[in-house]
Amino acid sequence: MTPLRILAGPEARRQLAEHGWQPVLFDRFIAASGGPKWLPMAALDRTLMTRWIPAGQRMRLLGTSSGGWRCAALCHPEAAEAHRRLQHAYIDQRYERRPGEQEVRHNCVGIMRALVGESGFGALLSRPDRVLNLIACRWKGQRVRRPVAQALSLALTATLNLASRRLIQAQWERWLFSADHGGFSEAGELSTHHAELGPDNLEAVLLATGSIPLLSPGELDIPGARSGRYMDGGITDYHLDLPVLRQGGLVLYPHFHPYALPGWFDKPLKGRRAGANFDRVVMLVPSDDFVASLPGAKIPDRDDFKVLANDERIERWQAVVEAGEQLAHAFTAMVSGEVPLPIEPID
Repeated sequence: MTPLRILAGPEARRQLAEHGWQPVLFDRFIAASGGPKWLPMAALDRTLMTRWIPAGQRMRLLGTSSGGWRCAALCHPEAAEAHRRLQHAYIDQRYERRPGEQEVRHNCVGIMRALVGESGFGALLSRPDRVLNLIACRWKGQRVRRPVAQALSLALTATLNLASRRLIQAQWERWLFSADHGGFSEAGELSTHHAELGPDNLEAVLLATGSIPLLSPGELDIPGARSGRYMDGGITDYHLDLPVLRQGGLVLYPHFHPYALPGWFDKPLKGRRAGANFDRVVMLVPSDDFVASLPGAKIPDRDDFKVLANDERIERWQAVVEAGEQLAHAFTAMVSGEVPLPIEPID
């Protein structure tokens, strides 16, 4: 059984066939939304960005929701330690009942403070070799929190999205917060609004990109951006199917599924999956056998909060993280030539 699969677009496969697994081929790292689905990828994240890609090699990182938090940790001057702190704080969330929005936000603040440690949020922007980019979504007409109006807006978004992804812009604006506007600027089918990512707004952007509608309140009036309520970046860019990925070097994408969906509302639409935009993308994905070996024979998801008691969930998630070391070891064995893995096309 191999725990790790490698999937790559046509140009990525060509370059890897010609040059082999050379870190210099890569200039971007992306991480998707998905709540706790990232936990089996945690050790692989650290292997890729703190061991395999050398310090000093400039990498632009882009994430939404929990993927944005992963990227932020990997931009820390002490990235491996920050990423482990994120992992531990994320796993250790506790809710004794169905939480209210403010309780969820309070816990998320604690996770972010654990991630940055004593160095402060500015440290995440201090490395010239790691450039952080985050997406959050401005919810049009929802500056004042009205749960019924928000639920109706979500229903309308789902309906509009059935006809065309472009139509969700009636309800949502994509905002790209970047420490360097050169990395992910091409808009594609959805318009993109740009704002600078700085020490004055980084915490708010991190909280916003992880704010799930009706579960978290979101963030109001982020400095440097248009007035309004900002929510989960996965609403517009769930798995980061972006045309800008076709430019530049290759893209590292440790991902929990062997496919990518454009937006959160595309989850039930099997016809909308990433294709041409992933020409230069290399996906590192858990194999079916690996997933079957995990507790519950599945990757963690947000339903675990509902169906598992805190202690059982924490124990399971910790076991998943420990099992994820297999993915990191498989990658290291592959790039060393010890255990080659086939490179599959992205469907």
